[in-house]
Order: sequence, then structure tokens, then C-alpha cells
Amino acid sequence: MPTAFPSDPDEVTLGRALAARVSEATRITAEAAVATGLVELSSPRFARSIHDVHTLTSRAIARFLITGEGTTERERNFISRLGVIGACYGMSVATMTRSYLLWRDTNLRILNEEASRLGIGQAVSTIVRKIIQSSADTGILRMVRAYDDQMRIVRRAGRPESNFQQAQMQHLDR
Repeated sequence: MPTAFPSDPDEVTLGRALAARVSEATRITAEAAVATGLVELSSPRFARSIHDVHTLTSRAIARFLITGEGTTERERNFISRLGVIGACYGMSVATMTRSYLLWRDTNLRILNEEASRLGIGQAVSTIVRKIIQSSADTGILRMVRAYDDQMRIVRRAGRPESNFQQAQMQHLDR
């Protein structure tokens, strides 16, 4: 995890550089989702939600590097909501996970570009790389838990699963 605050000046500099590229990172991630066909597998509401989560998460990392402030409970709940939306719209966990991995890879690429451009040392770059990877891992876990919780609610309520979900379950039973 990162050093105790006050932060290393290079972390703050890198945080500011990443903050300046949040919109670009989100755009690149969305373009990668289109290129890999993920957008076609999702509803417009889910696509918008994942866009918002990617923006929020990138901003949260930059904020953390600059100020040391982690995510708020409200932000963590917003991220978890993605799993609920995915479950409600019949998204597969694999598709949702791939979207997080695209976000992670884009942010790692931008980190590498900015660290190189700014002459940031390997020690700080490694710390920030671990923060981005940890954020992706945590986001995936949070989303999957919310997805599972929502699916349990649907099953307990006796509501039929969508045809998509039924097909997934039949595929898994084979």
C-alpha cells in the first residue's frame, strides 16, 4: 500500500497527471469495450453505469494519490450497484469482469505514459500500479458480491430469471 501521508511529492505529481487524464482514460476504456464487443453484450443503462464507475474509480485513485483520501461509503455503494444492475439486466459476470480489466489495463497504460513523461521513479510507479490493480480487484469483488446478492433476492422472490440467465445456467449445468 502507499506510503503514509504526507505523500511523496512524486505521488502527488503523478496523481495530478492521472486526474488530468480521467476523461481520456474513460473514453479509451469505452472504445476498447466497443472494439472487443462488450458494448453489444450490455444494455444501454449498464453501459452508462460502467462508464460512470470507470470515471469515479479513476478519479478516486488520483484523489488518493493527491490527498490520501480513500473512497467514501457512498462511492463504494455506487460501485456495488453495478453488480445489481448487471444481475437485473441479465449480464454475465464474465462480461462485467472484462469491463473492469479493460479499465485496469487502460489506467496502467496511462500510468506508464505519465510516469515516463514526468520522470517518476520505479518505486512510486510500482506503488501506483499496485493501487490500480488493487482497485480493479476490489471493484470486481464488490460488483460480483452485489450481483450474487441480487440473484439470491430474485430467486427468493420466486421471480423467473431472464431467458439469458436461464441459458447461462443450462450451459453451466453441462
